[in-house]
Formats: sequence, structure tokens, C-alpha cells
Amino acid sequence: MDLGPLPDQLQPVVAFHGHLCPGLLIGYRAVQAASQALDLGRSEDEELVTVAENNSCSVDAFQQMLSTTFGKGNLVWQDNGKQAFTVMDRRKNRAVRVSFIGDRLKHQRPGGGTDREAFARELLNAPLDSLFKVEEVAVEPPPRAVIETSIICGRCGEPTQASRAVTVDGKTLCRPCAAEVNA
Repeated sequence: MDLGPLPDQLQPVVAFHGHLCPGLLIGYRAVQAASQALDLGRSEDEELVTVAENNSCSVDAFQQMLSTTFGKGNLVWQDNGKQAFTVMDRRKNRAVRVSFIGDRLKHQRPGGGTDREAFARELLNAPLDSLFKVEEVAVEPPPRAVIETSIICGRCGEPTQASRAVTVDGKTLCRPCAAEVNA
């Protein structure tokens, strides 16, 4: 997909994700909308939290631009199948939910299907308020990440977080092994 020169802020997002696509542009513009509403920068630690309601390309923009990541525990996935994202700023005790409403901008090809390049251009250039509904919301951020002790699964021998272990017939097991035993 060739959209010409990309904005400087978008280039590292594309490099992180590996390619340019409409999904990534939805995330890029959603981060812009959330950042504008909350006056955000990158998260050095866990001061920002993103709750992504999908597991699509769009989420990579939040990881790269806001540094909200699964590894730091400040990226949470809720499988709602929506291009919607709640971004929380723990320092300001504020949060916004940004939901994509720009599907109507998709360009249909003669004979059916979506013209992805034309849609990508719309995503890149349309005003944010034509792409997203942004609402300030009251939400409780998840607890900060903790380093947990590991225990050894009594079946497979692999370490697992103690809080995720399951006791089955007096044996402490990891969740996959417990599911196999109970199957």
C-alpha cells in the first residue's frame, strides 16, 4: 500500500507492526484521539493503561506510541470484537473510551469489496471526530503488575505463576494440565 510520505509519528508504528494497513491506521488515529483528549505522552512505566476491545492490527499502535504493552501489564485485552479502546492515565485519574465509527468511510470497489488504499487515505486524513466517538469514562485501572513466585506443575514440570496454579486431586498443576486432567 503506497500512501506517499508518511507522517513522522506514523513511521515507527509501521516499522513496529511490519506493514501499513487500515487496521494499523485505525489504531494510530485512535491513539491521536486519546492523546488529544488526555494530553498524553508515552508511558514510562505503568502510569498509562490501555484496554483494547479487539486483538487486531490497531493494538500495535498503542504499544508503540503509548508504550502500553502486555509485558508491562498496562495493556489489557477484552475480547469484545470492537475497534474500541479505553486509555487511562493513573496520574490524572482520568480515562477516555475511543470507539471507531468510521466504517462508513470505506470505499466500495465496483463489483464488490473494499478499496483498502482509498480507505487508508480516508483514515489518515479524515478529522478525528469523523472517525471516533471519544467519551470520558470513570473506570478503575487494573492493579499494577507484580512479580509472582513460580511453582512447578506436578504434571508437566514447567514453572507457572502461583496465582494461576490449580489443585486437582491433591496435585498442583498449571492451567493447561488441569484442563487435560479434567477433560
